[in-house]
Amino acid sequence: MNARPGFWSRSALAVLAAAVLGPPLAAQDYYSARMLTGKAPVEPPTVLIRVEVNGYTTQDEVIRLLEVLNEEGNNAFVAAFKSMKKGVVRIIDRRGWNLQVHAAQVIPTEKGRKLQCFLIREAWNPETTMTVKKAGFFMLLELDLNEKGTGTGRLYQDAGIRLHPETGLIEMTSFGSAPKVITMVKTEKAGT
Repeated sequence: MNARPGFWSRSALAVLAAAVLGPPLAAQDYYSARMLTGKAPVEPPTVLIRVEVNGYTTQDEVIRLLEVLNEEGNNAFVAAFKSMKKGVVRIIDRRGWNLQVHAAQVIPTEKGRKLQCFLIREAWNPETTMTVKKAGFFMLLELDLNEKGTGTGRLYQDAGIRLHPETGLIEMTSFGSAPKVITMVKTEKAGT
């Protein structure tokens, strides 16, 4: 069923309301790291990134997103996904770039935790042309953190995803290009 242009469907509005009116958040989580650009010696070999997470995706949000996808299709799903605001990835270099995080989750691991931030796919470097690969419309920033809050990570710039309503998790199913390597990850205190 197609909604009239410019009007939100009931399911999409429910996802938006859950994202905006969800439970209050205790505090923001901050991480800093260095990302290898792959552009040396023309550009700096690394850029500083700062990840700010102000909320985590709930199982109810995952279920609502699936309902939107199943009832109204891809365009409504992407609009509902974009309406969720869970934080920002700041790429700090001479240009600067802020990438909106639309879904965030923490998965416990044997020796720490894995932070996953899902974003809509976009170019973070204006000199880079984004070609459509087979994988998908999303990006995944993944940080592997040990019990001390330090570690490494990757930025997948062309990722496909699957939603799991039974667990409330989002899974990367494929990626179309080699990920950017992230090093020197550390958890930071608020305000630093």
